[in-house]
This record gives sequence, structure tokens and C-alpha cells, in this order.
Amino acid sequence: MKQHERIPDSFHIDTDAFYNAIVKSTEDYIYIVDMSTDTSLVSENMARDFDLPGRLVPGLIPLWGELIHEKDKKRYYDSIEEMLSGYTDIHNVEYQVLNKKNEYIWVCCRGLLSRDGSGKPTMFAGVVTPVGSKGKMDRTTGLFTQEECKNHIEAYLNLGNTTGGFLLLGIDDFKRINNLKNHTFGDSVLRKIAQDIQHMIPQKAEIFRFDGDEGAVFCPEATLDDMYSLYSRIHIYANKEHEIDGISYYCTISAGIAMLGTDADNYLDLIKCAMSALEASKKKGKNMCTAFTPDLLKSNLYIMELTNELQRCVINDMEGFSVVYQPLVRSDELKLKGAEALLRWYSPKMKKVGPGEFIPLLESSGNIVTVGKWVLDKAFGTCKRWIAKWPDFVMNINVSYVQIIEDDFVPYIEELLKKYDLPARHIVLEMTESYFVTDMPTLKATFQRLQDIDICIAMDDFGTGYSSLGMLSQTLADIVKIDRMFISLINDKEHFFNRSFIQAVINLCHSIGISVCVEGVEYEDELDTVRSMSADSIQGYYISKPVTPEEFEEKYWNG
Repeated sequence: MKQHERIPDSFHIDTDAFYNAIVKSTEDYIYIVDMSTDTSLVSENMARDFDLPGRLVPGLIPLWGELIHEKDKKRYYDSIEEMLSGYTDIHNVEYQVLNKKNEYIWVCCRGLLSRDGSGKPTMFAGVVTPVGSKGKMDRTTGLFTQEECKNHIEAYLNLGNTTGGFLLLGIDDFKRINNLKNHTFGDSVLRKIAQDIQHMIPQKAEIFRFDGDEGAVFCPEATLDDMYSLYSRIHIYANKEHEIDGISYYCTISAGIAMLGTDADNYLDLIKCAMSALEASKKKGKNMCTAFTPDLLKSNLYIMELTNELQRCVINDMEGFSVVYQPLVRSDELKLKGAEALLRWYSPKMKKVGPGEFIPLLESSGNIVTVGKWVLDKAFGTCKRWIAKWPDFVMNINVSYVQIIEDDFVPYIEELLKKYDLPARHIVLEMTESYFVTDMPTLKATFQRLQDIDICIAMDDFGTGYSSLGMLSQTLADIVKIDRMFISLINDKEHFFNRSFIQAVINLCHSIGISVCVEGVEYEDELDTVRSMSADSIQGYYISKPVTPEEFEEKYWNG
């Protein structure tokens, strides 16, 4: 066995002072094991961060081994066994260990075993270094970095392996999480999600932190079904309320799958395919998983062309954009109550594209702010004209979360009210239901400012997101709009729950001063049922499809 260099006899040192100097000069964890008594002295930060029984720890090696991640235990114990068997005196192993926060962190543990003249172990001492300090780990989440993902997969391929699954994950609308409190809170959310998902992945898999709100899981030898199954577990986890430091939040996760050996045979192509699949999930509405297919590349090209054409039309004085209006009627006498302003777009190059397709692209590019102001101006002006004919007329206008978090949103509403000399009671701003739950702390102040100037707030698409009957009593909405999803089966005996749900919503809303609009009424029997349930207003194709301002005026003012 190699003889290690000794301190010269002529050099005298206070061992206590030496130990204290070492401990206080580093953030690493220091340990010394007396092999004759199996008692260890550990640094104060090691005892604290890993909730050890104290500075003096009996049986540290097995106790520490219990904290090591299951898939790393063998590597740890094999190194210990090699030292105790006399094959080496050096311990140098990387593994994940569980700290007192119940988080696995990657560390590099280096130690040296000392022996007496007969070769019997006398002392084992070393340093445990968090790998994040070496640049291999992301400090925010404790996961391997994207560069390590590249190294890991390329090493896997170099060993002759050809199959595996790659799951690229992206937190949906993560900007909302940062807006909920601040970036420090956002980092806490990232860390919690990373640690929680790490407990879900298979033993052979590894999870990595990519840029921003993205991460990835690589599963050696996995099948496509395996990857869908993994995402299913993540999806169930994400679609519920979470809490950190007393602050609750929601965060759905989209994903893209690429298969090694099927979609790509190298790291760069694997990433490109997974990114394409993740982007498809985001474009299709988020909170879902898409597996890569060659057609996705064509789809992404179409999306790029569509985005560019939208940008051109916005710059070119809103070319191709228009606003149509769908009537809302009172449920008692079916008399006109107002209308909902709806954005439409037509490009000769792209032909007719539905709002469900182009509005998410406007939001992702930021153009929704410009377009949204244009819609508001059009709708306010139209409302001003129409109240001259119908004094109680109310105009409903959809607003995007991207619009409403702008600092000048409320001042712009006030500017339009003044510009058109329009009483605020004639305007209702609609926002999708999910934001009332996921972003209420962020939106509360803005909603309150709007209501202070007599602008009404409507919760659109109720029942399609996170809402429950219980949360209605806490919402700032003045109006709840029940989604077509429930109306379509309202008279189906096998789906009696839908009718009961709608009646419960109406009753609860009325008890707390919220009015109810039922959307998507398309048939006479649906209309009759909704009217019998005492909803306040009704909207849908049975009443009228969305029409141009001219068609609206012809029907209601001249007809």
C-alpha cells in the first residue's frame, strides 16, 4: 500500500487549532472517524444540515449510508468495502444524499483511511463537497445542469447503448409564479418541483435542470409507453394546489417526448425533437404531453409562418383583424341585454384561422397587448353608439392575463371611458376562470381598481379549470359564465350531474350577489332548461352566432 506523506517531526502544530481552522475556512462538510471505537467527529454544518444526532456520531458510515439515494447506495458501500478489504485507502465517490429539508443533493465525498503498522484501520477522515460548487449542479434546484445532461447521454451512447426515452418538461406560464410574490419565491417553487419529480422517476433515470422553467428526464432503455406513464405521474402531481411558506400556488407542466434510437441517435437531435414536441404541447393548450413525430417539424414551420404573418398584420395597422359581436339576452323575457366583443382575423396568405389558434400566438409573442388595446377601443366605441339605441346595453370584452398585468392597463381603461364619455357600468371585462385561482394574489389589486371605477369583472369558462363551488364565495367576480361543456349534456339523463352542478352554481352565486350567464346554448331544449333554472342571462348560437356590427344593428335596431 502506498505510504502517504507525513508531516515532518520538526513541525509542531496544535491539532485542535488546525481542525477549527479547516472547518471555519470552508463550507464543505468535514468528518473524522475513529475506527477503533467507530465514533465520528463531524463539522457543525454537517450535523446541522443532515440532522445528525450531534457532533459525535456513533456508527456514522451506516447512518450516512441510509441517507444516500437508493440508486447510489451500492457505489457508496462498494467504495467502503474496497478500503476495509485493503484494496485502497482512498474514498472518492459522487452520490445523492438526503438533507434535513428532505431534498436530495449531489455531493462528492473524498476521504483517506489511515492504518497502523500492522495494516489495521485506525482513522478515516475526509470532506463532503456539494457538487454544485463544481459547476456540475444547478444551485437553485440541486439537479444536474444541462451540460451534464449532454455529457451523461453522450457517455451512455459511447458505451454502445442505443435506446432510451427523453422527457423535456416546461412549467406553464411560470412568469405568473414569479409575479405571485417575487423571484425568490419562484426559485423555491422550482426547487420543490425538481425535488418532488426526482422522487417519481425510475431508479435508472436522471433528471436535469435546463434554462428557465425547463427540465429534462432521461430514462435508459425506456419505451414510449414508459415515458407517457412517467408524464402521467407528473401530470397528476402538478394538477393540484401546492404550498410554500403558507403561500398556495398552481403550476401545470407541459412535456415533449423524444425517443433515442427512433427519433434521434445523438444528443443534439434528441434535444431538437423533444423541444419540437414540447412546443407542440404548449401550442395545443399546455398541461399536456406530446411525443415527437416528423410532422411536428412541418407544424412548427407553419406556426412560425403564422406568427410572422400575425406580426406583419399588427404592424400594418391591424390588417385583417376585426371585431364581431355575439348577443346576450335576459333569460326571463329573452330581451337583449348586451353583447360580447370577439376578435377575428383573416389573412389571404394563411386563410381563415380560428381565435383558439391565433390568440395563443399573440400572447406568446406579446402582440396581444397591442391587439388587446385595439379591441378595447373598438368595443368601447361601439358600445357608446349602441347605448343611444338601448340605454341599458352592456358590452363584454375578453382580456388576456398578458394585458391585465401591464402597468398601464387600468389607466388605459380610464382613458377610453373618458374618450367615449361612456359610463363604466356599461362595460364588463371577462377573464378565463383559471386565472381567478392561480393568479388571484397578482390580479386582486387590479380587479379592485377596476371595480372602484364601476367596471364589472366576469369569470369566463367556469367549470373548465381549477374552480370549485367553495371558491366562488372568495372570488372578486361580479359575473360567472358557465361553460358550454356543461350545457351540451344538460338534458342527458346519464349526465344528470351537469344539471345539478349548474343549478348549484346559480343558487350559490345568487346567494352571494353574483349574477350568472350561461354560455353555449345551441338548442331549444337547452334554452328551456336553462331558463327554468333562473340564470340571469343566456348566450349561444340558438340566440345568435357572432355577427358584424352592421348585422347586429340591422337585427336589433332596424329589425
